[in-house]
Amino acid sequence: KRGKKVLQIGCDPMHDSTFTLTGFLTLTIIDTLQEKDFHYEDIWPEDVIYRGYGGVDCVEAGGPPAGAGCGGYVVGETVKLLKELNAFDEYDVILFDVLGDVVCGG
Repeated sequence: KRGKKVLQIGCDPMHDSTFTLTGFLTLTIIDTLQEKDFHYEDIWPEDVIYRGYGGVDCVEAGGPPAGAGCGGYVVGETVKLLKELNAFDEYDVILFDVLGDVVCGG
């Protein structure tokens, strides 16, 4: 409402952080990367960034099911892809919705 461009990045294996903004479960970045065999050059912003309520753009990182991997890895891949897409330069505010109990390797 203040004219700021906002991006919310959901970092939860359930990929439902942005559901209330978009009205649907979006395809996750990790799913998109797997579909493209991790060829970052084949992914466009519109493949992973969805417009939500109030003009808030939304991204879901996705992640492994509980106990099956490292959620931190997926967040890292998400940041890497968004940097490749120059997405961080497009926003005034970027929100990361992260779990408080992410455990890797332990």
